[in-house]
Amino acid sequence: MDRKKIILLLIGAVFFLAGLYYRLYDPAKSNIAYEYIGIGTWSAGIVYYGIFKKYREITSLLLGLLVLHTGVILLLAEKVSNQKLLGVLVFAAGIIVVLNSGFSDYLERRRLEK
Repeated sequence: MDRKKIILLLIGAVFFLAGLYYRLYDPAKSNIAYEYIGIGTWSAGIVYYGIFKKYREITSLLLGLLVLHTGVILLLAEKVSNQKLLGVLVFAAGIIVVLNSGFSDYLERRRLEK
């Protein structure tokens, strides 16, 4: 296994285990964000090493759409302190990722190969 993969797995494990520790042994300091960071690190590693290297444009498009729709959900949420600003920022980040995904170039290259 590559050294970068091992480091990514270890970072995810540290955050995930810290979240579980706080949840089980010190509920007063419990912060679920550690668990989310650990799971997110592992998910990002799986997406990058499993899918992104082979299908870069498709993955960028899908991740951009995911970020874009997260921004829409944040705009509609009512329990965030400043949901309008946060939602607009995430929505704009999603649009930037989608537009920079290179998906149209990928489709053009596929059409020319056939």
